[in-house]
Amino acid sequence: MTIDWLMFLPALFLLLTPGDLFNGGKVRYRDVTRDWHDYWLRALAHGLHTIDLGRAALGTWLLLSSIEGIPDSHGLMKYAPLLLQGSIRLVAVLTQTVVCRERDAANAPFAFVIGLLLAGTSPEVNVLAVVLAATLALGSRTPVAFFPVVALAHLGIGFWFEGKRAVLGLAVGSVAAVMPFLWAMMFHRDLVVAYRAKRQTVENQLPPPR
Repeated sequence: MTIDWLMFLPALFLLLTPGDLFNGGKVRYRDVTRDWHDYWLRALAHGLHTIDLGRAALGTWLLLSSIEGIPDSHGLMKYAPLLLQGSIRLVAVLTQTVVCRERDAANAPFAFVIGLLLAGTSPEVNVLAVVLAATLALGSRTPVAFFPVVALAHLGIGFWFEGKRAVLGLAVGSVAAVMPFLWAMMFHRDLVVAYRAKRQTVENQLPPPR
C-alpha cells in the first residue's frame, strides 16, 4: 500500500475536523423529530451545512485518491487500502455526530454524509440513493430514517449498477452513513440540526446593559 501524503494529510484535516466547533452564538439546535415549519430556511441559511457537504466531498476524494494498493498483493494487504479508507470515513462521520454543543444530543450530519457518499463511488449511484432516501424520509416525516435508508439504498443501487465486485467498497460507505442513526439509538441521544437563530431571539438572550 502506498500513500500520497500531500493528499492524505489534507483529507484527514477536512474529514476529521468537527464542524460543530465553528458554530457561534447565533446558532441554535433543533431535534429532527420536531416540527420544522418555519425552521427549514433558517437551517438552509446556516452556511456551515454547505461547507460540511463540500469538505466531506473534497476530503473523501482526496482520501480515496491518496491511497493505492500494491499490484498482485495477497491476503490482508490486498484489502488494506479499503480498510484504511473505510476506517477513516467511519471515524469522520462519528466525529461530526458525537461532537455536539447541545447537551444530551448528537448532530445529524445530513450534509456531511451526502458529501461523503457523493465522492465515494459513481455519481449516479449516490445521487439516486440520496434522492430516494430524502424522498422517503420527508414523505414519512421521519428525517432520522434518512441515514439507514441512504445506507441501504447506496448498497442496493450500487450492487445493481456495478455488481458484486463493488460490494465491499459500497459497504464501507453504507456503514459510515448509518452511524449517526446507530449512535443515537445505542446511546439514547436526540439527533439535532443546527440553524440560524432569528436576530431578535439572539438579542433577547443578551444580558441587559449596566
